Amino acid sequence: MIDQLEELKGVWKNAKQKTLPGSIDTTAIIIAARKRKLGTLKIKVLNILVLVLTLIGIGLFFFYVAKFNDLLSHVGSALMIGGLSLRIIIECYSIYLSLQIDLSKASIDTNKSFLEFYKFRKRIHGPVTITILVLYTVGFYMLTPEFSLFFSFRMMVLIDLSYIVGASIVVFAIRRAIRNEMMHLSEIRKLQEQMMRQ
Repeated sequence: MIDQLEELKGVWKNAKQKTLPGSIDTTAIIIAARKRKLGTLKIKVLNILVLVLTLIGIGLFFFYVAKFNDLLSHVGSALMIGGLSLRIIIECYSIYLSLQIDLSKASIDTNKSFLEFYKFRKRIHGPVTITILVLYTVGFYMLTPEFSLFFSFRMMVLIDLSYIVGASIVVFAIRRAIRNEMMHLSEIRKLQEQMMRQ
């Protein structure tokens, strides 16, 4: 992902250096931008696939394996499934929004569309992602009372600790992906602003 952005920036800089101001040949930039956009789209689709498989796995577990009786457990499983479903919907909507932006055009409307998309992704990566993670975690721990009927205290401690470890790894991976995407979007915003000045 970062390599493609660097390639796009390199093509842009070479085009600026080889031509006179106002006469930049944007063909190479457009090709690199489309290639970058396709790479980003593939990553987003892969993320959605992972989320969908996780949702299916959890859904099958709740439906076939864990036959919950307590209302608290039903609410917990609904929070977990609802959080994953919401994230999948948001990611699909993000793909739709990103496909509406034509980075090959240096127009005020395109720049506004991109900046709106950038702000949307920042909101998603901030309060929305945190809220989904908190709801998912609360949902998981709401299952603990009913799980404790079937597992020993030692096993419950192990399950709860393993969730903390697993959640920490997921949070670290999410933070890294968010940082990379925000850096990427910031760089594309700068390139768009440079094209607007030409």
